[in-house]
Amino acid sequence: MDVRKGFTLIELLVVIAIIAILMAILMPALNKAKEQGQRVACKANLKNYSLAIFMYTGDNDDKFCDPRSCYFSQTTPYPVEAGLSNPMHLRWCNGDLYLKSHPQYAGPLYSYLQDARALICPTFARIANRASQDHFYQDEADKIKNYLPWYNYTMNAYLGTPDTGTAKARVLRLSEVKRPAETFAFTEESALVDIQYNVSGLNDTYMIPGNDQMIEGWLSQVNGIPWRVKPGPEGVGQFWDVIAGFHHAPSGDPLGGKGNCAFLDGHVDAHPRSETFPLAWPR
Repeated sequence: MDVRKGFTLIELLVVIAIIAILMAILMPALNKAKEQGQRVACKANLKNYSLAIFMYTGDNDDKFCDPRSCYFSQTTPYPVEAGLSNPMHLRWCNGDLYLKSHPQYAGPLYSYLQDARALICPTFARIANRASQDHFYQDEADKIKNYLPWYNYTMNAYLGTPDTGTAKARVLRLSEVKRPAETFAFTEESALVDIQYNVSGLNDTYMIPGNDQMIEGWLSQVNGIPWRVKPGPEGVGQFWDVIAGFHHAPSGDPLGGKGNCAFLDGHVDAHPRSETFPLAWPR
């Protein structure tokens, strides 16, 4: 007689326990591998930005484009931004301006970015909802009809800007940059706000630690040495913008990691927010 015996309850519980243990062991490794893959993809994206800057300056008498309009053809509101009081600060998540779908809004640099696989880091795309800490986002996010985070790479605002507030800090041409290997063209701006370190999260197309008056005050505190200018209470105080911290971030400190930077010599590397000013400073 064929007598078939099934699993006992204890045997099932043992199998489930073994599976749970294996999952607990494997999940951190899988998450780490996933994050590593996203960092590689992010660096590949930014490599395209370095190439775009080289091609743009080569075609435009060595001059940088305006960081405020590197993505878009205008800084004033488009019709699809009607009702927004600060449209520039919300374009990063406004799907109605996603340039791959709406190239009619594209600015001068975008044509050099056609080969870029993406304009956003996959890690940032995953955590973008946390950018709600930014006060510009808090004020008007409910007015965005088509929420779609689509870019988080922002241009160094000390390069090519016509803004008179940074007339002493800025350079207009690539040949004026003293240390191309230590000056980023584009970086990942922080999506989060720690008011001791930065006043804004990701909100526009350009990355600006502060203006000329702020810079003079910072340098006066550190004997004029840019590498000693660091944001926060242990540094020189609050910046406007800082490099992102979501790559390599320690557990419980989403701002304590690094952000990828595309440098003017063509390489891409990750740096912490403490190095924001010296890596943006082109002089």
